[in-house]
Order: sequence, then structure tokens, then C-alpha cells
Amino acid sequence: MITDMQYKRLLKIFNCTGKILMSSIKSGMDRKTGAKYIKSGKFPSASKSPHAWRTRSDPFADVVEELEKFLAGADDLNASSIFEYFQEKYPGKFHDGQLRTLERRVKQWKLKNGKSKLLSVPQEHIPGKLMQLDWTYMNELKITIGGVVFKHLLSHAVLTYSNWQWAEIAYSESFLSLKKCFQSAVFRLGAVPEILQTDNSTTATHQVHLGKKAREFNNGYLTFLKHYDVKPRTINVNCPDENGDVESANGHLKRRIEQHLLIRGNRDFSSIDEYRKFLSGLLIKANCNRTEKLKEELEAMRALPEIRLCEYIEEEKKVSSFGTIRINKMAYSVPSRLKHCKVRVRTYEDKIKLYSGTKYLLSLDKKNGKGYCIDYRHVVKTLQRKPGAFANCRYKEQLFPQEAFIETYEYFRAKYGERVGDREYLEILNLAAMKGEDRVVNILKKLLKEKEQLTVENVKLKLNIPISFPSVKIAKPTLSTYNSLLEKGGECHVERFIGSVS
Repeated sequence: MITDMQYKRLLKIFNCTGKILMSSIKSGMDRKTGAKYIKSGKFPSASKSPHAWRTRSDPFADVVEELEKFLAGADDLNASSIFEYFQEKYPGKFHDGQLRTLERRVKQWKLKNGKSKLLSVPQEHIPGKLMQLDWTYMNELKITIGGVVFKHLLSHAVLTYSNWQWAEIAYSESFLSLKKCFQSAVFRLGAVPEILQTDNSTTATHQVHLGKKAREFNNGYLTFLKHYDVKPRTINVNCPDENGDVESANGHLKRRIEQHLLIRGNRDFSSIDEYRKFLSGLLIKANCNRTEKLKEELEAMRALPEIRLCEYIEEEKKVSSFGTIRINKMAYSVPSRLKHCKVRVRTYEDKIKLYSGTKYLLSLDKKNGKGYCIDYRHVVKTLQRKPGAFANCRYKEQLFPQEAFIETYEYFRAKYGERVGDREYLEILNLAAMKGEDRVVNILKKLLKEKEQLTVENVKLKLNIPISFPSVKIAKPTLSTYNSLLEKGGECHVERFIGSVS
């Protein structure tokens, strides 16, 4: 059979020449075929009869009723599961090559009798009206900072009309990460949208009644948006598709990052700042293709306030007798000199800063979860004075900063016993605090290969710390002193002898 392209060529040449033979030869067919198609006036594809007959017997004719009963009861069943069931129930009746036949039959049944599917509903987006914000986990991309896996999220904001987007590194779905992302986005735009839409996470809302779906906005969230004159909006509970623009953008952004990481050749960054610059550059390039629609957005958006709100929560805390401050469910250690002092604490998304009045004291890395976050440098002096408290210390596992310290501790306990072993280990820990953890670790690793040499004194020697011994001063003896001693001793002996005789 000839093709539709041959037929078109045949008609074109015939209309110009009026000669069937020449038109047929130039179109790649014989005169008889050419004449037939010129006379019919139909494309070859339209002349085909639909293939409605079977070329071989239906192997599933005997189980049609059973098959349809399965599908009517469970529309989600796939053909391979049903095929395995039939093979077990009717041994030797069906072979593996017949699976494709069953798949076609199941597909035809579902097209005709299958259940209804949820459709996407096209939306009309208005310039400058709506920004959606959501979080997406980035762990699947296996990004590392200095060789260490960097577990994080991205807080992601998208304008639904132009699809302009911005993202910031986040460590949890927190109010602080929301503030940081939203403010970074609007200050980069120089304008604010009418509405900010989020999901129903505790970041923006809280449950009104226990066990019920109704939720209300948090006061802090409302106050924050009021500053920017932006209206809050949430999607319905368990309806993430209502946040479809940002949900879709999350996937596109992660795929874009993945491609740029492949081009870059590695996934390791020297610092978080370097990774942040990488993300910023990528987002700026992505937004370059949205400038036309973005102009329409900016013309319709509202003016940006001059003041950018602080991206931290400030509280006043009192340092406990344990030398810790509690923030949410985590207890953080601070230098022991701050015991019982009141400090001003600023909690950021990724760090905690301590102040005394307006004077900056120190920064701590923020941790998620609950329990203790202890820096051994803050407590080692206390533990040296109270070594008996080390054995049952609640945060004992955090006093082994690296694996070499665990091996050293186990060796000392085995060699000296619990009490002396604890004291020896605490001395090593103090050396790490005073002389540098990495220096001490390198020395410990070498000494652990020959454990007989592993002592506190040897570690100090390798750290070039002079070992001090108590100095004993012995005065040079004089004969006069010795004579006076003999005289006193002689008189005593005489008196004792006379007393015993009498």
C-alpha cells in the first residue's frame, strides 16, 4: 500500500500534466495503482478498514467473567497481579508471553468502565495578586558542606502569574524561615503581593479545637503580614494540590539544581555561604525568562515598607545552675562564668546569639528536636573538679567530640578502672579544650596504635607541655647543727636511763 505522501505527490503531478502513467511512475507506483487512487479521491489511510477481527483465539475467553469481577471490585488492580493469580489458579493454562494480551484487555475495560479521575482545574491568575510559599526537602540531592552531608530544606516563594521565584536555605518549616524567605523575596522585588498563601502547618496556623479540622492564623503571623499590608490565605486541610503552583515549582527547582550540580561536577561546597551563592545565581538565571510577565506583576503590586522586620525571636533567659539555657525543648550549654546570669537571647533560623544588655557575648549553633546541646569546653573544668559526676551525666554522650575520644575513654576505663579512668579521660578532654581539639585527636590516633604509650603524660609531651614535678629543697648540713642535735639527744637518753633505774 502506498503512503499518504505518495498520494499527495501523485495528485500534484497529475493535476499539472493530466498523464496517469507519468504521475504514477514519478510517485513510485505502477499505472494501475495510480489510476485507482486518482479515481477514488481518498487518502490511503482513509481507505483502510478497521482491524476488528482476531487473528488467533482469545486465551482469556474462559476467565472473562472472573476478570471483570476482579476489576469491578478493585479498579486499582494491575494486570500483572491478576495474571499471577490466574497462573497459580490454573497451572499450565497461561504462559508468560500472554501477559501483554491481558494488559490490553484490562486497559480496554478501565477505559470503558474505570472509576472517575481527579482533574486539574485551569486557574485564571491575576498579576500582582498571589504569592504561594512552601518548603521542600533537599536531602535527596546529597549536597555536602566540607564533605559532611548537609541536611536542609528550601523555603520557596512563587508569584503565580509570572512564576517568578525565590528560595532560602531553611532547617525546619518554622516561622523564622518563612519570614526570611518572604522578606528576601519582596525586598528583591521591591514590592509586595496582595495575598500570601501557605499550607496549614503550625508555622502560620493553629488548631482551634482538639480533634477538629478548623484552624486559625497565629497572632505572630498576622502581625508580621500586617506590617506589609498583605492578606493571609491557606489551602484546605489535606489539599496540597490547591498550592499547585509552588508544589510544581518545587519539583522544577530541584531538577534544575540537580542539573547544575551535574554540570558543576561535584556536590560539595566549602561553606554554606558558597552554597547560598550557588542557589542565588541559579534562581537569578531562572527568573531572567520571566521578565515580561514580571513587569505586569510589579505594576500591580503594592509599595514595599521601608523597614525590614528582624528575622529572630528575642527573649530574656536566666542561665541555670547547670550552666544551660533552654530554648524551646533544647538545653544549650554556655560558659560557666554566666551561671545564674540573665542574658538576652536572639534565636535565628540557624543560630542563637547571646547578649548582656547591648554587649554581644557569643553565638551557638541552633539544633532541632529536644534534649541537650553541650559544648564540652563549657563543662570540662567543672567535671574535672567533680569527676564522680561524669559516669551518670545526662549529656555524657556529647562529651566525646570524635571517635578517637571514645576509644581513649574505653582504653582508660579498661586499664585504670572507672574512677581513675574517668579522671584520666577528663584530663585529655581538658587538653583538647585548651590546646585544640584537632591537635589532640591527631596525637591520640597515633598513640592508639600502640596503646601502651597512651598516657596523659605522653599526650602532654607531644603537645610540648612541660611536665612539672614538686621541687624539694634540702639545706646543706652544718656540723654545729649536728652537734647540737647530738647533745639534745644525749641528755634525753641519760634522763630516761636514770628514771628506769630508780
